[in-house]
Amino acid sequence: MASNETPRQWLQRTASRGARWSRLSVIAGTLSTLVLMVQAWCIATIAQRMVIDGADFSSLLIPLLLLPPAFIARGLLVRARTLCGARGGIEIRQSVRKELLERIAVLGPLWARRQHSATLSNRVWDQVDALQGFYADYRPQMLLCAIIPIIILAAVAPLSWAAALILLATGPLIPMNMAMVGIGAKKRQEDQFLEMGRMSRHFLDTLQGLSTLKLFDISKRQANEVHTASESFRRRTMRVLRLAFLSSTVLEFFASVSIALLALYLGFVYLGQFNFGMYDHGINLFIGLFILILAPEFYQPLRELGVHYHAKAEAEAAAEDLMPILNRRVFERDNDQPPWQPRAGLTLSLEGLTARYAGRESPALTEVSLTIQANETLAVIGPSGAGKSTLLNVLMDFMHPEAGTLRVSDGDHPSRALTDIRPDDWQHQIAWVGQSAVIVSGTLADNLRLANAHASDQILKEALEQAALHHWLAELPDGLETRLGEGGRAVSGGQARRIALARAFLRDARLVLLDEPTASLDQESERLVMDALSRLCKGRTVVLLTHRMELLALADRVLMLSQGSVQALDTLEALRAPGGPLARSTKSETEVRHV
Repeated sequence: MASNETPRQWLQRTASRGARWSRLSVIAGTLSTLVLMVQAWCIATIAQRMVIDGADFSSLLIPLLLLPPAFIARGLLVRARTLCGARGGIEIRQSVRKELLERIAVLGPLWARRQHSATLSNRVWDQVDALQGFYADYRPQMLLCAIIPIIILAAVAPLSWAAALILLATGPLIPMNMAMVGIGAKKRQEDQFLEMGRMSRHFLDTLQGLSTLKLFDISKRQANEVHTASESFRRRTMRVLRLAFLSSTVLEFFASVSIALLALYLGFVYLGQFNFGMYDHGINLFIGLFILILAPEFYQPLRELGVHYHAKAEAEAAAEDLMPILNRRVFERDNDQPPWQPRAGLTLSLEGLTARYAGRESPALTEVSLTIQANETLAVIGPSGAGKSTLLNVLMDFMHPEAGTLRVSDGDHPSRALTDIRPDDWQHQIAWVGQSAVIVSGTLADNLRLANAHASDQILKEALEQAALHHWLAELPDGLETRLGEGGRAVSGGQARRIALARAFLRDARLVLLDEPTASLDQESERLVMDALSRLCKGRTVVLLTHRMELLALADRVLMLSQGSVQALDTLEALRAPGGPLARSTKSETEVRHV
């Protein structure tokens, strides 16, 4: 994928994903024109024989019998063309959205957190949807613009070279108008996308901070600001629509004038004022009517292309915003590594590890060296900004160190660098419990099976019992099939945290990563979570981020970080011994936080 690829080149390259539907749409449009020629022949023949030739009814039988099937066939072909175009657009949109979501997953949570959620959702949904008009309508129409006029010229030219010349001379007026309209269309569409993203961010921030705004009694003022942002978006949208309607009006004008010129020519020929542009056969009623019926079809592809031209500008504006994500370079790893499945507890060795966030001058971790033994529980403490979360991100393989290595050993095999292990294999060995447990909209079983998709109901119940949720399960009206999340049963913070713990038990991973698992819990919930954690830590390698002295009691050793460097690493008893860094600490959470 070329980094200097333009939006137009990207749109053309992506079109191959729905090429078969685009081809079917073009074929249906071409066949529709051929059927129209049959209709024109039937109508012109009937008029010529009835009005001029005075032929009997039997001579009209063939065109009369052909005309109804031709009308039906043309209607079916127009519908097929529309359906095929729409299907091609949907197929391409689904492919692009899948690629975009996969790319976001590869870029990782750290990158996603730096993006505003409203902007990201706008890109995934609205801007991908903005590609539909280009692939469903504009691109097939662009191909038909090169096919249909040639077919009609080929049919008209043998009948009257002057009529063909009029069509050929007036046809370019419509593309010229489209080119002039297109100069401002893309810029206005880009402005609309920017305003939509700004409005989405503003509205989401207002919703998330609504309680704070109410408490400070400024919610009405903020509502006015949201109204102002939405009004700005409305004005930009109306500018785009005005341009689209103006373009359609001008196209209709040019097409009508062009058809009128052709009709004037034929009229003057019939009046005997013009005697050029004809061959030896002259121009009778059949030829004139046949040409006039086909003339609108000559301009119709160009008119429709003009109507859909704003879809091209919209798609190019969307592509320009999507391409930086799709083309963004990421840490590349050899995907041909052999499968990795540890057979025993994991030992982690950090050797001179340095990690830095993008755009930051100072590293978040600086030359950290330590070994976490198999089945050991290591607690990590330190003030905010000490590098605790960075350490977890490195262990989860979400962040790649700029120097040093992280080596992994399971006791039965030689140690290997984390970069030599496939990401899926490594993350399959990780169980994670964070400060905010994610509850997805679905049943309790759905939420638990996020950790183990093939777990039976009995295994799910055992995991809930390990997490001290068996009594709560017994109270649920539908048991494991009780719906949680949006539109379902409300879940308290303590219950959500224990659901996350149940997932960790279901995962049965070799490495458990815990980030403040008891934060913001009441005393009873904290006690239940502590009991579950003590069971979870047995027989596993555990890294625990905490500020609470109670959780430090679960740890075999405590790592103290300060400004990205190791300040101390020892048992809790040694750190609290006289002269140790925690010598003056009590069981106060605040004192541990500020050591």
